[in-house]
Amino acid sequence: MVANKMFFNMIFKNIFVRMNKTLIILLSIVVGAAIISSFSSIYFDISVKMSKELRAYGANFFIGKHDINSKDNIYISDYKKALSYIDKEKLVGASPLIYGMVRLDLGNAVLGGIDFKQAKKINPFWQIEGSWINVAFDKNNCMIGKTLAKNMELKVGSKVTVKSLKTNFNKKLTVKGIIDSGQAEDNQIFVNFDFAGEILDTKDTFNFAMLSVMYDGDSINTLAKQINKNVPDLKAKPIRKVSSSEGKILNKIKGLMAIIALMILVITTLCVSTTLISSVAERSREIGLQKAIGAKNSDITKQFLVENAIVTTIGIIIGLIVGYFLAQLMGKAVFGSSIEMRIQVIPITFIISFCASMIAALLPIKKVLQILPANVLRGE
Repeated sequence: MVANKMFFNMIFKNIFVRMNKTLIILLSIVVGAAIISSFSSIYFDISVKMSKELRAYGANFFIGKHDINSKDNIYISDYKKALSYIDKEKLVGASPLIYGMVRLDLGNAVLGGIDFKQAKKINPFWQIEGSWINVAFDKNNCMIGKTLAKNMELKVGSKVTVKSLKTNFNKKLTVKGIIDSGQAEDNQIFVNFDFAGEILDTKDTFNFAMLSVMYDGDSINTLAKQINKNVPDLKAKPIRKVSSSEGKILNKIKGLMAIIALMILVITTLCVSTTLISSVAERSREIGLQKAIGAKNSDITKQFLVENAIVTTIGIIIGLIVGYFLAQLMGKAVFGSSIEMRIQVIPITFIISFCASMIAALLPIKKVLQILPANVLRGE
């Protein structure tokens, strides 16, 4: 009982009396734990955050005909079935597209039917002069690519006559917006999907669909396989250029984060080790006297480990709190949104930080074991 009381009194003295050394160790552990905690939080959240950011570069998933040589269109019912296999929380936008030739005032052009509300989500990089068509039942307005608008001498607000080459459709539409995409859309005219079905006589069918989904790596390939298996008339596949770029960017960022975290951890370990060695030098007389009155090397080692464990635990708790707020700051600065704190971050931070701190204590403990009572008593 007395021995235990003396043991804890020694620990209390060494932690709270030598506050300068304790604070240095505590601060080092707080910094290390905060970096590990914040980076771990971002690591678990970065796939979702980066996927959202990369959706600004367009669609990354395609659904078309299984037989590319078939002249038949795809049925909307098959498309809706395919969408049922996609997690709604991971579906950014999806639109079927139907194309056909029509006659305009100054020549023929490709008319496309599209879901404008979804197209806005899939193609946020489109530059629009004027405005988007905002309602699915609009049959009086159209949007036109900038190159076609220039060739047809059209501006926002201009009237253009659209004539079907298949049916008797003939109607003047108002140009509500001009699209600058830098792609094929610049040479096309667009109307609402259902309206295009009336003009082209392709009701409830379409040519292909473009989707923007927050899947990456193997998960997007698994999604494609699942749709192909369950809807055999469709061919689903990721757009490789976009989806593979996502994976490469994510891997590079995660690798960079791991390197930075490792460097911080090494610096923290060295700082703790150096401070403990300095503390051993200061306490050499005290340690020698403890050994002289019967303390074993195992007792001294236990004392140092317990002291270090207490300071480390306090440092990790503070570091977790600091790390949470640091993660939020980085999330707001980089992604414009908060970072979700996942429960697995706590054990990861605790285990890594605690192990690093214990490793840092090995060399100081070795120094402790080398202290000889006789030398200390002689004043050496």
